[in-house]
Amino acid sequence: MIEWREKMSIDDGGIIDQDHRHLIEIINRFETLAADGLSRGEAREVLYALKFYTETHFGREEQLQNMVNYPDAADHHQEHRELIKALDDVLLHLEETDDAHLDRVHAETAHLLHDWLVGHILHSDLKMRVYVAQMSKHAENFGALKDLEVIPE
Repeated sequence: MIEWREKMSIDDGGIIDQDHRHLIEIINRFETLAADGLSRGEAREVLYALKFYTETHFGREEQLQNMVNYPDAADHHQEHRELIKALDDVLLHLEETDDAHLDRVHAETAHLLHDWLVGHILHSDLKMRVYVAQMSKHAENFGALKDLEVIPE
């Protein structure tokens, strides 16, 4: 399970932190469901929801970067593309795995998602911290990511 820590904060509880917290909730949900025995359909639903939210968050984050002329925007965009590719690979692996090995795939996926999100926040997103004041002016126009709820309960 991923636990939010203050050292993960990018914008002191602003829109980026809110997005990250929501992505953490989805990943934790996947991990919890996987530990309890997750069907292929349930895994697919949560992972597609995670992909939707991740793509939406990345778009918002990149939009804010462009608005403040963030110098590492191109590299950050490339990293986002690689992370989406990794998520697509996870979804493909899920579909290609036989039922007898689904539990192993779910455990590997939970571990990958955990490392993927925490690593991205701590190694890439924290570099944006010096631009927070500029970004927050533009972020006021963004709604909460969690309000786009697409995850079935």
